[in-house]
Amino acid sequence: MARTADHEQRRRQVAEALLRAVGERGLARTTLADVADQAGVSIGLVQSYFRTKSQLLRFGVEYLYKQGENRLRAVGGDGLPVASVRDWVFRAAETLLPLDGERRAELTVWLEFLPTTMSDPEMSRLHRDTTGALVDMFTQALEEARRGGELTPDADARTEAADLVAFVDGLTLHRLVTGGVYSDDAVRAALDTYLDRLLPAPESP
Repeated sequence: MARTADHEQRRRQVAEALLRAVGERGLARTTLADVADQAGVSIGLVQSYFRTKSQLLRFGVEYLYKQGENRLRAVGGDGLPVASVRDWVFRAAETLLPLDGERRAELTVWLEFLPTTMSDPEMSRLHRDTTGALVDMFTQALEEARRGGELTPDADARTEAADLVAFVDGLTLHRLVTGGVYSDDAVRAALDTYLDRLLPAPESP
């Protein structure tokens, strides 16, 4: 068991080194040697886990998505009250945005990886499956919101969930690339306004 744990820890160490290297150098300029240097290990050790750069990149993307999944799972489970579905949706969507140093670093690397989904079938599958899981999650929340009167009866929960994921991706892009008016506070306010329109408070009886 200890050997398996060491193996997984080493793979995580290499994945984190990959993210740092890509964040500093860009994906195209990052080599296995750069990753080994960031991890403080030999290139031979990196190659013992990942025979090609493509294998390493796929693992890095999986690691990124797992980090995001862990944050989503913590929403509502960290002892903080969730007053409504809208409150949960806001906090869940907020975890996907680059609103602290760790998430900015990860999502900067995510932007570097995205073009590879156009040419690498495995990268495309990873991105498609992860996006699909997000849409499913928000669809379930919005269906619950409809039952509770927070979502209008004629709204299609799945369409609205897909639109929300696309909106959050757009906020991420502009926060990272455009800056300026897209400050952390402005991004939160934009998400708040979007959800006010999507999930207005139920009318009092």
